[in-house]
Amino acid sequence: MAAQKVFRGYVYSILSAVIYGLMPLMATHIYADGVNAMTLVFLRNFLALPSLALLAYIESKTLKIKIKPFFSISILSFLGCTITPILLFSSYNYIPSGTATIFHFVYPTLVVIIGLVFLKRKMEKATLISIAFCFVGIAVFYNPQNSFHFGGAGLALMSGVTFAIYVVLLSKFESLENMGFLFSFYVALWSSIITFVLCVSTNSLLLPQSFDGWLLCALFALLVTTGAVVLFQQGTFIIGGERSAILSTLEPITGVVVGIWLLGEKCKLNIILGSVLVLAASVIITISDIKKQKE
Repeated sequence: MAAQKVFRGYVYSILSAVIYGLMPLMATHIYADGVNAMTLVFLRNFLALPSLALLAYIESKTLKIKIKPFFSISILSFLGCTITPILLFSSYNYIPSGTATIFHFVYPTLVVIIGLVFLKRKMEKATLISIAFCFVGIAVFYNPQNSFHFGGAGLALMSGVTFAIYVVLLSKFESLENMGFLFSFYVALWSSIITFVLCVSTNSLLLPQSFDGWLLCALFALLVTTGAVVLFQQGTFIIGGERSAILSTLEPITGVVVGIWLLGEKCKLNIILGSVLVLAASVIITISDIKKQKE
């Protein structure tokens, strides 16, 4: 694999993590405008469709795809862009977003475990060290003074499980990489259809109550679905699920920086230690790959 392509995969995954780190803050403001978790998942996919369609058409000169990839796309849509965000966003109603992030980020470890147990992959020393650093670093972020709710923790934990399965499958379906934005467009389209049906059938479609709310939802869709989701997908295709999962742990660091910078939160010792461990994990796995490319 060309070194430039590998580098691009790392950049995609890091940028995705940074954008995802802004998600809880934006979601909280959207909820304040009357939107619930399931509706937000629908809107984040539906409002991103025009931009994804435009990008897909510019790239491929068509919006048509073959029938063969539809099954793979529907599975990935349900796991990664439908059920995972519904579970995670729902957990914000019961526990602080920071606590939810701790439970959600079991998924990098689960991605490695699935690879070892079910896919019989050989795990490199650098990957295992990085996973250990990530696990401890994310755990250090936890503040025992935050409110705890077993139901909310369960929702966040399940979101990590479903996302881990999504990451593993995404890295297995490498042929979908060639579809580019067409793949991302159809994933968002499937997710929009599924979540709309769920919202209507459960009578839980709660749209924004103000113009500002709609603007924030549109921005959320543009940043998260057209930005972070697409970047994560392409990064995973290039560098694999394990590495993308490890780099995604930069997401909570972004949340911490935003909290300190914009919300005036205090920078505590556990936050500094957790950030250092997560960053160390990313540096270790990156340097390991760079050495491999040189060899």
